[in-house]
Order: sequence, then structure tokens, then C-alpha cells
Amino acid sequence: MKKNLLLLLCISTATIASAQIQYSSTGTNSTQPSVAIDKLSGPRVGFTVISSGSISEQIESNFLTQFGYQFEKQIAGNEQIAGLIEGIVFIGGLEKGLFLPSISGLFGARTASGFEFAVGPNLSLSGAGIVIGIGKTINMGSINIPINVAFVPSTKNRLANGSYSNSGYDENGIYYQGDYNDVADMTGHRFTVTIGFNFRN
Repeated sequence: MKKNLLLLLCISTATIASAQIQYSSTGTNSTQPSVAIDKLSGPRVGFTVISSGSISEQIESNFLTQFGYQFEKQIAGNEQIAGLIEGIVFIGGLEKGLFLPSISGLFGARTASGFEFAVGPNLSLSGAGIVIGIGKTINMGSINIPINVAFVPSTKNRLANGSYSNSGYDENGIYYQGDYNDVADMTGHRFTVTIGFNFRN
């Protein structure tokens, strides 16, 4: 039930984000960024590597493909740097027949050279966390090709349960438990690499 509610929340938030986040237009307002900073809303494809934890145990893998879309709005800046609000929606695990949605809201900056840094909240079926991302955009003619790396640190998964190692009964019939293994209580670190494209302004 909790996972279904979280899934509905992800889809609803993604729908609201896609409806509300639009490009900033350059005008006389000095807070508007210059068009010299490319806007990179567009499709994204990539993969996620997951360290040992509850996620890798549940999906029986440390690797997931990712397909999604990045929305963004430039909120301030000049010809050298622009402040950004980004919304990123991903669907992971399709190669395994899984439907694993996630959504991130990031606040960061992008320079005229295409380097960017952002940080913000991440929400997925495993729970809430924080995401840190860096990226660089390659310009090829009239196309932007943004390449990004994101890191979501491991957090405690309230839906998972740890386990005791070496538990059982001794020779006197008394039940005992060995060391508690809390790896299953943690989601595991997630490293995501994505590449996208859009047409230059």
C-alpha cells in the first residue's frame, strides 16, 4: 500500500512539474539570464549502479537502465552563469520488466562553458533522499549533448528488514541470534550516468 501511494505521488508530481516548468524568456528584467546560457530540457537515457543494500537485494541486481526527461527553468544570472531549477523524472528497470519511477528536484547553476552543478531532493519507491549532480554539455553543431553524473547516498529503508547471521538452536535447545546484519536496512548508494540531447537556441 505504501509503495502504491508513493508511486501515485511520483506520477502526480511529475505531471505537475511538466505542466508548470517552462523556459525563461529573455527580457528587460535584469534577473533574467542571457540566452548565452543554453537551456537543456530534453530526454535523458542512462544507467544506475547500486551498491549492496535493500534495493539491490529486492531487484537482484546492482545495475538498472534509466529513461526519462529533464525539465528546467533558469531563474537568475548573466552571460557567464545562470541559476537553475530542474525537475528530472526517470523510469528504471525496464530491461528487467520492472517499473521503478523516481523524481528529483534540483537547484544549481550552469556556466556558459556548459559545466553545471546541482543538489536537491530525490523521491523513489525506496524512499526519500538527496541527490548531488555534476555535468558538462558538449556542443555539436546545432545540438546540445548534456552528460551528467548523479549520486544519491544510501539511506535507511523503512520498508526493509535486517537479519541476524548464524541464528539457530544450540545443543541445549536454546535459540540464539548472531550478529545483526543491517545492510538490508540501507538502500545502498546509487550512481547514475545519463546522456541527453536538445537543439541549441
